[in-house]
Amino acid sequence: MQLAATGTAPAGARDRILEAAEQLVAEQGASNLTLDAVAQAAGVSKGGLLYHFPSKDALLMGMLDRHCEQMDQRCAEAHADLPDNDFAGHLKAHVLGLLRWNTVRAEVGTAMFAAAANNPSLLENIRKRYADDIARMAEHPSAFARGAVVMLATDGLLMGEVWKLTSFTPEQREQIVAELLRLADEAFEKKPA
Repeated sequence: MQLAATGTAPAGARDRILEAAEQLVAEQGASNLTLDAVAQAAGVSKGGLLYHFPSKDALLMGMLDRHCEQMDQRCAEAHADLPDNDFAGHLKAHVLGLLRWNTVRAEVGTAMFAAAANNPSLLENIRKRYADDIARMAEHPSAFARGAVVMLATDGLLMGEVWKLTSFTPEQREQIVAELLRLADEAFEKKPA
């Protein structure tokens, strides 16, 4: 569907553009992401694409923001299923939200991070998210190191799978996830006075 010549977009055009960009990155890699290719795949004119994303960096920022929103949603869904409403619950939701996520979506996220590495300012929101998580963990000095290890191990396992570096069986992977959840509980369990 082409956009009207006025430059205004029908409802959903922004989402179609982001979906098309993600699909292109998943199929061809971030280095092949061009505004022309995205406009064509989304069924919008280049002017329509530029209306929403005035540059490739703006498109990458939109993709990264959307990726983070999806991760937040997955983590929130995982947190809603947990009885813990403390930082242990937050950390366990991080483990479950990231490691029970669609690998193709994670691959798209990784490709976008790689593309954004050429312009570090695009990663500023991601840096802030990490800083916020670290600050929350720092509020619990006795649990900080173990909480950080759980967070880093979760991210590392996800990236290892995305880059196809790991060869864990499904059973081994479940054991790892269970251990990460146990470590999160152990890190933040209340010690007797």
